[in-house]
Amino acid sequence: MKTAVLILTLLVSASCGSGESSGTNATPTYPRFAYAANYNDGTVSIYSVNASTGQLRHSGYVAAQTHPRAVTVTPSGKFAYVANYGSNSISVYTVNQTTGALTAGTAVTTGTAPLSVTVDPSGKFAYVTNSVDNTISAYTINQTSGALSARNDVATGVTPSSVTIAPSGNFAYVANSGDNTISTYTINQTTGGLTAGVAVTTGKTPVSVTVAPSGKFAYVTNSGSNTVSVYTVNQTTGVLTAGTAALTEVAPTAVTVVPSGKFAYVANYDSNTISVYTIDQTTGTLTEGTSVAAGTNPASVMVDPSGKFAYATCFNSYAIPVYAIDQTTGALNAAGTVSAANGPVQMAMVSGTAAVTNVPKFAYAANYASDSISVYGVNQSSGALTAGTAVAAGTGPYGIAVDPSGKYAYVANRSSNNVSVYAIDQTTGALTAGTTVAAGTEPRSLVIDPSGRFAYVANYGASTISGYTINQASGALTAVATVSAGTDTNPVSIAVDPSGRFLYTANYSSFTISAYAIDRTTGGLTAVGTAAAGTNPVSITIDPTGRFAYAANSGSNTISVFTITQTTGALVKVTDVAAGTSPYSVAVDPTGKYFYAANYGSDTISSYTIGQSTGTLTAGTTAASGKQPRSLALDPSGTFAYAANYYGNSIFRYTVDQTTGALTAGAATVATASSPIALVVSGTVQ
Repeated sequence: MKTAVLILTLLVSASCGSGESSGTNATPTYPRFAYAANYNDGTVSIYSVNASTGQLRHSGYVAAQTHPRAVTVTPSGKFAYVANYGSNSISVYTVNQTTGALTAGTAVTTGTAPLSVTVDPSGKFAYVTNSVDNTISAYTINQTSGALSARNDVATGVTPSSVTIAPSGNFAYVANSGDNTISTYTINQTTGGLTAGVAVTTGKTPVSVTVAPSGKFAYVTNSGSNTVSVYTVNQTTGVLTAGTAALTEVAPTAVTVVPSGKFAYVANYDSNTISVYTIDQTTGTLTEGTSVAAGTNPASVMVDPSGKFAYATCFNSYAIPVYAIDQTTGALNAAGTVSAANGPVQMAMVSGTAAVTNVPKFAYAANYASDSISVYGVNQSSGALTAGTAVAAGTGPYGIAVDPSGKYAYVANRSSNNVSVYAIDQTTGALTAGTTVAAGTEPRSLVIDPSGRFAYVANYGASTISGYTINQASGALTAVATVSAGTDTNPVSIAVDPSGRFLYTANYSSFTISAYAIDRTTGGLTAVGTAAAGTNPVSITIDPTGRFAYAANSGSNTISVFTITQTTGALVKVTDVAAGTSPYSVAVDPTGKYFYAANYGSDTISSYTIGQSTGTLTAGTTAASGKQPRSLALDPSGTFAYAANYYGNSIFRYTVDQTTGALTAGAATVATASSPIALVVSGTVQ
């Protein structure tokens, strides 16, 4: 039993609370970006945050080291740190404060089996708990590069699970799950050095400790006794005085306090719930409210800097539920779910003086009959397209994609059996050709994974999928393993889920959708299975939450709806819904509320509302398009939609009604070269 409790502690302990506030600005404004440490696959997921709805939007991921257990960001939002339990290290990243992207720096060694990392409010020092060595490591942060140096280890209790820093920056507290104590330290404000104070006894198996934003109260989750210990903090000495503990549900693993200090939330790992409490502002006492359901095994709970939304990392359901916080009662109201990678354990968030805004920047159309790519600038206010200089492609360009950074464009050339590579001018959108690479026979579609490290091509004639690694400096492609899509399947469309874990192909001749698991280190593909679609599926897309997939069946005039099994990536058929004649291209708006199908045979665009819990489609209005629309794209803001009309040699522009999803045609049609067959709109984050 003791061993089982220890394993649970190592798996689910998390640093929250004021450790979290070290990942936000001193005066929170708007939440901008969120980061989740994924224990099982060695990555950190990146999300942008909708400040109005709390919705998380996938923005790729980066590699960490073995078993990342905790993540934090500096108060300035400039740097991020990840504690890697399996490799005894801290990964160091620079945060792009405009886009949220992470750039890896030089990792540093820690003690054995680090479980927690946090940064003090000044942003000068970082602290890591080493669970096997029974120590806490202190580092100095280089204010220019974020590099960590001058490691200094200090003894803790047995199996230190998490560390938090008081808002004053004067005191540190460590939850020791092995001996049921909280270690207290005074922090030297010049060196960051720790001086041990008097440890206090808490409940059984403490795994998380937090200090309220006022600095007056501290809270500890005791996983073994299903309680939260309450302490008052002497703000002069840092000494903790025990108050009345509160009951939780089963195996509480993490506690956090909202920025106002009025409410607290606890993740209960074994009961799959979040406990809700109001905080007595005089005594710190917790009064329990109504708990809410979470996913499977919530390992941590985080509140955004504005105090409006809460997020739970659910270790075994590959999900992050989002909750809206009732500002009067503290009650949590479900506000959606986004997919996560394998084993999310903890999150950190960056705030700023403005909300994240996604805006369109450039558009590109692959013109099949003229072997060219049309280039357009996009007006961010109106969505209008302004033509730039077209460039030559290979023979029969059939598919086009832009990498997540917006730096490179790729074109699959059906008749020359290769992929053209282009660098994108960040000011004008102009394309400069790079080196082409061979593909399989009749490549018709390609996709870039969310990390920007891998590219995949569906080869219709060869019934294969070609994989490539992407040179991050030049955009050049290097071929890796090619996998079979099955005999005579003729894959015609390809998509990757937004977490970067799974790939899907629509197989025209076998009336199926194939699923593959992506190796996040090598980019290699492993077949997961197939699901039946309608007749002649020609397009596949994944919703932005990563929970649903949709296929356009040109031969049966339907859209197939699937749910994605988050553990394996396998598809489960939900239903088929009617579309127009010969639907050839499908797209989902960035909020995940609306779905669209371009109907090649009826010259229309069908719109649908997406059921947020089931993914089912409810038909809305139909808009006229040009002659035989073959490709449909929405801009990154979700404000505008575009249809490339194959025989009309044109692009139609539409405005998206944000309340209903209905499309209203723009005033002008833009000309392309001959037979535009694929369209992509790139954008940027502001």
